[in-house]
Amino acid sequence: MKSILIIEDDIVFSRTISNWLVKQGMKTQCVATIAEARRAIAGKPFSLILADMRLPDDNSLSLLEWMRERRCTVPVIIMTNYGEVENAVTAIKLGATDYLRKPVQPDILLELIVGIKEGDSGKPSFYRGESAKAQEMYRQIELIACADISVLLRGASGTGKEHVAHEIHERSHRWNKPYVPVDCGTVPEELAASEFFGHVKGSFTGALADKTGAFEAADGGTLFLDEVGNLTYETQVQLLRALQERRIRPVGSNREIPVDIRLVAATNEDLEAAIARGTFRADLYHRINSFTLRMPCLRQMREDIPLYADFFLDQANRELDKRIVGFDPAAAAALAAYDWPGNLRQLRNTVLSATLLAAGEYITCRDLPGEITGVSAAESAAAPHPLRDRASEEEQIRRALAAAGGNKSQAAKLLGIDRKTLYNKLHLYGIE
Repeated sequence: MKSILIIEDDIVFSRTISNWLVKQGMKTQCVATIAEARRAIAGKPFSLILADMRLPDDNSLSLLEWMRERRCTVPVIIMTNYGEVENAVTAIKLGATDYLRKPVQPDILLELIVGIKEGDSGKPSFYRGESAKAQEMYRQIELIACADISVLLRGASGTGKEHVAHEIHERSHRWNKPYVPVDCGTVPEELAASEFFGHVKGSFTGALADKTGAFEAADGGTLFLDEVGNLTYETQVQLLRALQERRIRPVGSNREIPVDIRLVAATNEDLEAAIARGTFRADLYHRINSFTLRMPCLRQMREDIPLYADFFLDQANRELDKRIVGFDPAAAAALAAYDWPGNLRQLRNTVLSATLLAAGEYITCRDLPGEITGVSAAESAAAPHPLRDRASEEEQIRRALAAAGGNKSQAAKLLGIDRKTLYNKLHLYGIE
């Protein structure tokens, strides 16, 4: 469902447009000033913005400039009078998608909206929840983004920590500088210094060329350390020194390099317990933890589950080139009732898999995993398998492989079959 922000000080006209859009199956929010519009855009996601050119406190050109500074890519349609076409052209140059002359013709407006829907312009990579928990989290993001302090994101796996880290960067004054993520769980201890600080050619076996480390690469911008609790004690010592001194020395070099970074770290570990065990340094903990942002679990935002599911369905349709309309009532109820221990990541993967398997216009319980619908493994085995028709089966397998980037294990998971079964079917259909 498209969510549209209407910025219009003519209340009658605003309500008329809003009521008409709601009848077309869309959600709307109406504001009357640029100041209200900025607060609305900062507070929740919109699929489209309809903005009058002239408003009581400013004009929409200033709003477009404000959005461009914050790299906000929501499509904007400007509504203007006949005498303001020149300003409308300026608005296009500032990033507006299109403009409409007043009085707005509903059929023309709908045509523009449908055109935006069919393209990828302004498609967000992540959906913002509307629950109290989600709104509080994004309120905190707004407060800390511009503070230039280190932030520790804490939450269970799959809660969207990497997305939030990137959003903090995008909303900070460092938005036009590098954002460099490092998965600390994948950094081998013997290569940690090289990964973070770089090295010079010949400094160790395998150092065939100079390498720029993550700290230097992120200079001026944001360094994101994901799963920081997985760092070894020795690596923690090295990181602490770099953060304190704001200088690094590449491996094998006698030259120190000054660095200016904003640090965002994330973990699903109990760092206080790790400190008590002696596996995580207390001084590093306090260095990376100027502010703690706790990520809510999906079950704490249960009212957001249908909204996230619709968002992920939209992504899956584009990714798999399908046209699934939505979820039937039973499937929607099953999604809403499930506790989602894997949080948003699990929900996204579930919707992707269900979209792949769905044979009709709607995703049904048959397309969902048994642990979500409450169907036992025995019942599932007894039920007709989704991959039952040879023609559709081959097509689904090819789509699953494409969606998994050729990874057969992942494709098997998407199809709900084991690897051996998948390999047998690949041989059967002559799929390499």
